[in-house]
Amino acid sequence: MLQDVLPSTQKIVNSSEHVFIDDDAVEEFCKSFSSRNFESSGLGDTLQEWDIEKSISLVCLFNCVNFCFWTGGGEEKWRVTIRGEVFDGASGLFLALEDALRNDIPVLDANYLSEMTQEQLEEVLKGNIIIPLLDERVNCLHEGGKVLLEHFDGQLVNVFHAANGDAVELTNLLVRFFPSFDDHTTLDGVRVDFHKRAQLNTDMINYRLGKKSQRELTNHDKLTAFADYKVPQILRRFGILTYAPALAERIDSLVEIHAGSREEVEIRAATIWAVERMKQQLIPNNPDLTSARLDNYLWHAGQTKSPDDRPYHRTKTIYY
Repeated sequence: MLQDVLPSTQKIVNSSEHVFIDDDAVEEFCKSFSSRNFESSGLGDTLQEWDIEKSISLVCLFNCVNFCFWTGGGEEKWRVTIRGEVFDGASGLFLALEDALRNDIPVLDANYLSEMTQEQLEEVLKGNIIIPLLDERVNCLHEGGKVLLEHFDGQLVNVFHAANGDAVELTNLLVRFFPSFDDHTTLDGVRVDFHKRAQLNTDMINYRLGKKSQRELTNHDKLTAFADYKVPQILRRFGILTYAPALAERIDSLVEIHAGSREEVEIRAATIWAVERMKQQLIPNNPDLTSARLDNYLWHAGQTKSPDDRPYHRTKTIYY
């Protein structure tokens, strides 16, 4: 559950062997940071086109399948063309799902999702190549459709309504009812929680509520950073995350880091706690700062390439 993310990941950071947080680099970053740096989680931001319930449903659908866009070294990335523009990664995925809805494909219908074929999803996400982990995305949609039919009257938006406006409860509902959102692992016999997609889903919904002048979610400040593969890359650019030489060489050589391995778990745990330490230093001058807002800034900063960038770690997983 969400309340377990910080304590369980802190144990990993405290005993880390491969990934380290440089507190001097954290301090240096914070000296130059301004609230003007904040970015919003406006992914797929066509808010005027949809009412709030349909917008929330689209966010939930997107986060059911929002993971793992990377390809091997030298391989072409998946891209889609929407209304004459080319997009990749998470933006491409969101816009492709939105375009399917616009074209009367019933992607918000739980019955349709529970029986969706691989060919149907491939058509919805048709791009230059087949999207990575297509089978896994189909399985997540099947799961989602069945859970919605059994527990939420077949409506994605009912997951939101069941949370009664609470960010923690919304995140925990996804983790509790949808196994593919239960993003955790076990290391040395101890459970470690991350819940990246569930938390991102909550943050994206909160953003849309604000933009639609609706009451935002309570306890939004309890969200942590969303431990993926792009945020640790930008933290490494700033020198905030450092890797032991052997791990750095594997990542820089594009060698896959296996899901659940000590190295992968340490990267994700350190990402969460690096953002927490940054927030703790920044919050006296930025009282509205949350870990989610800081994560959004870092993720957007990572979309701008820098000559100082090293590769991101590559892990095949449905969790990010």
